[in-house]
Amino acid sequence: MPTDRESDEIKKAMAYDLIDIIESSPEQTSYTPKEIKKLIKSYIAASTQK
Repeated sequence: MPTDRESDEIKKAMAYDLIDIIESSPEQTSYTPKEIKKLIKSYIAASTQK
């Protein structure tokens, strides 16, 4: 079980990764809630396959 500090670092890393994914598509200037959920689910699926 991660410590509170490790858990916070993991959350920050995930948020940073998601920002990078969103910024990698500059042609898309807005996202619907459905698209954001899909991005998060895809991120989780990819990170658990490692």
